[in-house]
Amino acid sequence: MQPSLEKLRKFFRLEHENGYSNSAIIGGLAKMLDYWEGEARADEIQEEVIQAVVQRLRSYDGLSPQSRADALKGLWKRIGETYPDAQRKSRGAPNRRPEPVEARRPTTEGSVEGQVEVRLPATEGTQEKSRSVQQPAESVQPEAQKQERYQRPVPPPRSETTAGAKTSATPAALEAKLTVLQGVGPRHAETLGKLGMQTLGDMLYYYPRRYDDYSQLKPIKDLFYGEQVTVIGTIQSVHTRPIRGGKASIIETIISDGTAGLRLSFFNQPWLANRFKPGDAISVSGKVDQYLGRLVMNGPDWESVEVESLHTNRIVPVYSLTERITQKWLRNVMKQVVEYWAPRVADALPESTRSSARVMPLSDALLQIHFPDSQEKLKAARERLAFDEIFYLQMGVLRQKTDWKSVEAKRFPILDEWLDTRLKSLPFTLTSAQQNALKDIRADLDSGKPMNRLLQGDVGSGKTVVAALAAGMIASNGSQAAIMAPTSILGEQHYRNFMRLLTGENGTLQEGQIRLLVGDTPEAEK
Repeated sequence: MQPSLEKLRKFFRLEHENGYSNSAIIGGLAKMLDYWEGEARADEIQEEVIQAVVQRLRSYDGLSPQSRADALKGLWKRIGETYPDAQRKSRGAPNRRPEPVEARRPTTEGSVEGQVEVRLPATEGTQEKSRSVQQPAESVQPEAQKQERYQRPVPPPRSETTAGAKTSATPAALEAKLTVLQGVGPRHAETLGKLGMQTLGDMLYYYPRRYDDYSQLKPIKDLFYGEQVTVIGTIQSVHTRPIRGGKASIIETIISDGTAGLRLSFFNQPWLANRFKPGDAISVSGKVDQYLGRLVMNGPDWESVEVESLHTNRIVPVYSLTERITQKWLRNVMKQVVEYWAPRVADALPESTRSSARVMPLSDALLQIHFPDSQEKLKAARERLAFDEIFYLQMGVLRQKTDWKSVEAKRFPILDEWLDTRLKSLPFTLTSAQQNALKDIRADLDSGKPMNRLLQGDVGSGKTVVAALAAGMIASNGSQAAIMAPTSILGEQHYRNFMRLLTGENGTLQEGQIRLLVGDTPEAEK
């Protein structure tokens, strides 16, 4: 068993003997996380197991003794599924009652403590009891195992950029699976995976699709036709009306907020008749329409109103959902992840960059994008996250440009005489813009670096002749050039223009050196 798991087992055992009073460690079991995380990662314990221990122990102090026992038992069972050695019993030893910790310490110098194998201590009244087994040192700890015991890896130094630091702001932690969260099992994790959330980091960047602002509610009597609004009302009545000869149905619901009533229509969703109960408060969002002179909403988004959000006038996030996931459940899981992990996310932008761009820190932006305190902070959070997207895109493009320029390419030197002859053979004189573009292309081809340019101009401005002369420069150096066109008609047009510009009496190419390849060109000819 890894040393960090052995230490965890001993703490759990002592906590069981103390009656789950959270006194195995001074200050509570959560205090051990200050150093245990680093030791566990040094032992290469899976990140999912580490995060499961962290989540359980951080909330351990607020549990009842019975709940503490169940929590530790479930946690140790999960550890045993990942590391079977942690659950393996010693064979050939009698069952004994748990002994105090002092009784297991060496009593004489040079003696070796007997192996103590413990399952997670069962609660009083259950059939499974914790056991302590003592055997001679020679049968339990061979020489190889005793040497391995003293070759314990040194935990990494504690710093803000190292896994296991106090801030826990590390990429490794954010890569943990969702099953480390309390209340998220394999089935829920699989369902969240359909929404693109596989890790804790994915949840931080799974933004709400809209918000219900309970701080700026608008009464129904003040609604206007064509508005996109969110209103809250109490269900007054629910009726089902068949349509299309009974093949479909419409659920018509009347809600009221004390100022006026609003009719809601839901097409072909018969299950809503059982979901809507008169007297329930719901929030609906959609476009206000008009039917027979009355304001209505057709197929609005809706959800039950949370009393806490209504009383505190909060801005409530609304996430995209999938089957077996409710808005309330996902919001609670998001709150658990965001409030704990967002402050621990390292901000890659230095303070000087944030100040010059006038954007908030990343941790604040992640908190406010999920659970905004006000519309102003929500706007600031969006600006910061949008800035990051554009900033990193720019950084990526600049990195590609740097890599591109570092590559060596073949040189295509062009003599002045060759270029003058080609220009004089043209039936027209190039404009200054065309000449400047041709000058840049010529310099790029002779630079020994790959060329990456965009030739931009209006229709009829002369882009084709510049491209033809560039292709001629390549061909004059014994290489090939390809001109790609989106359609075969445009390809044939370019083919005729290139034949006219690059072949003939003063041309540099023969007619057979320019070929047209389209989709129906025979394979043999290609």
